[in-house]
Amino acid sequence: MKKLMILLIMLAGLVDVAAQYNATVVEYTRDVITMRATGYGRKAAKASDDAELSAIKTVLFAGTYGAQYRIPLIKEDQAAVEAEHNDFFEKLYGGGYKNYIESSVVAVPFGKNAVKKKCIVLDVRIRVTQLRSYLENNGIIRKFGL
Repeated sequence: MKKLMILLIMLAGLVDVAAQYNATVVEYTRDVITMRATGYGRKAAKASDDAELSAIKTVLFAGTYGAQYRIPLIKEDQAAVEAEHNDFFEKLYGGGYKNYIESSVVAVPFGKNAVKKKCIVLDVRIRVTQLRSYLENNGIIRKFGL
C-alpha cells in the first residue's frame, strides 16, 4: 500500500511537469516578444528546434509572466485543443512555427548542462500578433472582440 501511494504521488508530479516549458521573457514590444528558451537534444540543430518550440508553446499555452502576453493565446486545455485540431498542430509543430520566429540568437552555446544533459539556450524573438492572426484565421481561437 505504501509503495502504491508513493507511485501515485510521483505520477501526479509528472502531470504538472509536462505543462511547463523552459522559456522566460527577456523583453517585449507590442508585436514581438523575446524569450530565453532552453532546448534539449543530441545534436545542436535538434536542441535549437526544441528551444524554439518551447518558446512558441509558452506563448500559446502558458502565457508569459511579466509581459504584455501574460495570458496565453490559447486559453483552453492544451491536450484537448491539440486533439481537436490535430492536423493543424502537426503542421505547426512540424516546422510551421518557424514562420513566426523573427530570430534565434544563441545565448549559451550547445553543450552539457549541470546534470549532464546536452542543451542550448536561445533568445527567440516571436511575432506574437502574426501568430495570433494565424490562430484566428484557422479557427483555433476566436477573433479579438468577438
